[in-house]
Amino acid sequence: MLVAMPLASRTHAQTHQAGRHLAVAEALLRGLPARLKGAQTYIEVGGHTAQVMVAAKGAWMIADIEKFAALTCTRVILVHITADGRYFYVADGDTLRAEVQTRHKRFLEQVGGVRPRNPDSRSTVIKPEDVTAWLDQWQLLT
Repeated sequence: MLVAMPLASRTHAQTHQAGRHLAVAEALLRGLPARLKGAQTYIEVGGHTAQVMVAAKGAWMIADIEKFAALTCTRVILVHITADGRYFYVADGDTLRAEVQTRHKRFLEQVGGVRPRNPDSRSTVIKPEDVTAWLDQWQLLT
């Protein structure tokens, strides 16, 4: 007899690591050579190093827009984990970072140049609707 065990609450780190593994698995299922690279953030797919970002609560959070914009990884895989499935947005790193910066600047302009609740915050967000053009663009990793 099988007994259903209650699910433990997962940590952010566990969710991120699961997302990295899901991205590697998806690449392998698409016939691309793939592996984890390093302990935290990156995978290698088709000879390309890709930064992996994982969202399980609706959006990808960026703690510091300036640090994010300064990154140099040529490919970014945004993994969106939902109750309905897993979605992969494979983006050109420079283009994605430029788009995020543009949206962030537009937001600041709309609020008078200073974040209303926390003027010192450097955070921003990437929403799934911001990256629909990148959905399943795995050819960027071939």
